[in-house]
Amino acid sequence: MTHLLHNTWRGIRFAVLYELRIYQSLFFWLTRRQPTRTPTSIPFAYVASVMPALIGFIVASAIEVPVAHLLLAPWPPVQIGFLIVGVWGLVWMFGLGAAMTVYPHSLDDAGIHIRNGFNARVDVPWSAVESVTLEQRSYEKSRHVQVHEHADMRALCLTHASQTTVTITLREPTDIGVARRTERVTHLRLHADEPRDLVRSARQWTSRVS
Repeated sequence: MTHLLHNTWRGIRFAVLYELRIYQSLFFWLTRRQPTRTPTSIPFAYVASVMPALIGFIVASAIEVPVAHLLLAPWPPVQIGFLIVGVWGLVWMFGLGAAMTVYPHSLDDAGIHIRNGFNARVDVPWSAVESVTLEQRSYEKSRHVQVHEHADMRALCLTHASQTTVTITLREPTDIGVARRTERVTHLRLHADEPRDLVRSARQWTSRVS
């Protein structure tokens, strides 16, 4: 019973914090702030790949709210309830897009920082990086965090729209923490809207610190 209550509390706490960070991200976006930016950081966006789906949800919600409001006119309590839920959903989708915008991937003096909004972050120091290359891959599964193994290679894949466009080869198998778990991997794969620019900048940085 105690274990069940503990898990329930953790779930509620996670949901509340997630909700608050959605609104925080929307605030950052409206005020044009990138909270993870450092004096040396170079940001790289990844939101373009999922933008069509986000726009689709937002447009559908924007149409659905006034239509449902008219259809439910004979039942005012239901009408008000649906209006509140509809507006909340619309704001939430804007916040999700904002989170992926204000938390971009970035390169700085410390290394490569891979993001998925505020929900996932992987930091890779330059000392651990062997090479950074262009490599476009597609995945059958839609999960953002995936692990793929082949022979002596084990890759942590951080996908967007079921794709990655950049591969980071590590100097040696390394424990990488992401999404409340740790994976020992030899490669990292990520998606960037401008992968060539990211790879070019990463190679310049690795040559500088090597």
